[in-house]
Amino acid sequence: MAAGVGPTAGARPPRAAVKRLRRRARLVKQTVRRTRKHLLEGGFRRGLEDPDVPLSIDMDSDSRTLLVAFGGMHRDMGMPPFEFFAVTREIPSKRLFVRDLRRAWYHKGIEGHGETITAAADSLKELIAQHEVDRLITVGSSAGGYAALVFGALLGAEKALSFGPQTVIDPATIAAIGDHRWDGELAELQAAGVLDANWTDLRYALPRARSGETAETSYEIYFSHNNTRPNTGPGRDRAHAERLRGVEGVRLYRFGHGGHMIARSLRENGALDKILRRALLATPQ
Repeated sequence: MAAGVGPTAGARPPRAAVKRLRRRARLVKQTVRRTRKHLLEGGFRRGLEDPDVPLSIDMDSDSRTLLVAFGGMHRDMGMPPFEFFAVTREIPSKRLFVRDLRRAWYHKGIEGHGETITAAADSLKELIAQHEVDRLITVGSSAGGYAALVFGALLGAEKALSFGPQTVIDPATIAAIGDHRWDGELAELQAAGVLDANWTDLRYALPRARSGETAETSYEIYFSHNNTRPNTGPGRDRAHAERLRGVEGVRLYRFGHGGHMIARSLRENGALDKILRRALLATPQ
């Protein structure tokens, strides 16, 4: 009987075969990852496009930086949410979009995540803690810009980016600076006892919150001075922003264009991309 010529028991397969197997395994892994990312991206986009979804989550990135964007009274970012997040698509980061379905500057909480602004913050903290996040950036426009500042403080964000925000929603004070856009809504919220007095005026709330993990939070406010009728004094957004001049950690960026849609204007001229990249890709301090 002829001696066997095949590989003996325990012999290693040829090196070329090993390389082929490893290459095939890598390709399979890459395909699975691309498929998973496509599915998650599709789910994230569907959530962005559905105005009745309170949270849209994309935690698939390897980045340990999380961008939390807050919708305003119209549940958007001064532009459709998917348009805003399109700017961030090529910037490595985890992403979370939050809507205020109750139209209360988040003082009625977030649907399914608390009934008050502080309870909502606690719920978001728990959600974020489930993922590998080292850096947190908040962002928003108008009422969402107010939320970016508030939740930036409550969540201990590294940076809050706020575009044309309200910085006070106390009915008497906001009327005193000539902003009557929200008189009806704020009167109803005040009458219902919904507004948390600790967070209705950020001129005082942000300094009070500046301790412990929030001591290093920085706040960038972008606004236009021309969102009012001609020759009637400073624009409403300017009045809101400049109330925070001198507050520790706050930097103001004033523009002569864009009006209340300053975020959209900055997107159109390419500045929004630069602002987001600078914040999201910054080296941790």
